[in-house]
This record gives sequence, C-alpha cells and structure tokens, in this order.
Amino acid sequence: MSNDILVRTRALTVDFSCGMTFLRALDNVDITIQRGEFVSLVGVSGSGKTTLLNAIGGLIVPTSGSIIFNSICFDSMNEEERTIFRRNHIGFIFQNYNLIPSLNIFQNICFSAQLSQKSITAQQVEKIAQQLGIEDKLTQMPAELSGGQQQRAAIARAMLASPSLLLADEPTGSLDSVNGRSIMQLLRTAVSENNMSVLMATHNEEFALQTDRIIHIEDGKIIAEESKK
Repeated sequence: MSNDILVRTRALTVDFSCGMTFLRALDNVDITIQRGEFVSLVGVSGSGKTTLLNAIGGLIVPTSGSIIFNSICFDSMNEEERTIFRRNHIGFIFQNYNLIPSLNIFQNICFSAQLSQKSITAQQVEKIAQQLGIEDKLTQMPAELSGGQQQRAAIARAMLASPSLLLADEPTGSLDSVNGRSIMQLLRTAVSENNMSVLMATHNEEFALQTDRIIHIEDGKIIAEESKK
C-alpha cells in the first residue's frame, strides 16, 4: 500500500428531506483513502454506508463539506464534469446490480470500460468472467441469471474498467460463502497488482477483517477506525 492519499473528505454532510421529515444521513464525516488501500465500511442498515459511497462517487451532491479526489475538488465541478470524472476514475458495484436488461452479459461487462473509451479485448472479458465463474453466461441476458450470477457480472463490469477507486456496496451480499471468498480474493488481487483502492460497505465481519482498515459508521458519523496492518 502506498502512502499517497487518493480521496479525502472533510466535514462531509448530507441532509435529506421529504415533506416535513428531515434526515441527516452523513454528519461531518472526515475520512482518507490511500492509493492501493482496501478499506471496509461497517455499520448497521441505515447508518450511512451507501450515502457515503454515493457522495464519494459523485452520485449525490453533499449539503456541505468537501471531497478531494486525486487533488481535485468535486465541489468545483458541474454535473457534466463530475459525470466524466466518475466515468474515467471511479468504479461502482451496486447492491441492485444495475445491469442493462437489453444487453447480454458480455456486453454488460464491457459497458463501463467502453464508456470511458478504454481499450479492452474479448480475452480480457473472458478471463475475468472465468475468474468469477460466469464464463458460460456471457451470451445470456441478465434476466436469465440468478441474483448471485448478476452480482458477479456487475463486479466484472466494474473491475474491467480498472478504476482508481472501486466503491463496492455489499459486493458479497447475494453470494454464498465460497463465492464471497473468491470475490474477496479478486478484490485483494486488484488492490495489490493494480494499485487500485477499494472502499467496501459490508455487514460481513469475516470479510471486513481481511481488509487493510475498517471504518465504523453509526447514525451518519464515523465512530471508530481499526487498522489491520
């Protein structure tokens, strides 16, 4: 793991409102993520894990505070600039997969890399599909796959684009323990061999303990951090 900071948040706050109801989803969150670091984000449902991932990834605009990504401040970008930056530098693994139903699995896996105009080959797609155990599903449509198989396709899509930062929201949540461990090994390989940074929200204590650092979040606040190095 390098000592370079890839992402830094300062006093990051996100408020949501619906009618008369007000919710502070993130409350003055300060974190840093190093280049080539694997960090897990741990907390109960509703603690702010997904909101933090979405804010760091530029999917939502914070109410206040700042996000510095590779020395560039998200605050200074308009929506179009954030979209282009996100496409080129950030990968997402969503809880609900977000596969495109009209594309087959091969096309879905290629999608993010093609959007960012990265050169990929069929061999690269087949290799990562084999690593994830879906090499025989490449010509099928998302609706023909199980939830676990769709999750693995979504993971392949995110990793094939080789982002600087991979934001993973419960990436092993719909997988059995064997497949979950294989995903963790693949993520660790991406960190060690490609100097990719990973921020992973998880409920799985076993998998959290395999990361370099654990950040505990509760009611939108960071309450503790543990270094595993």
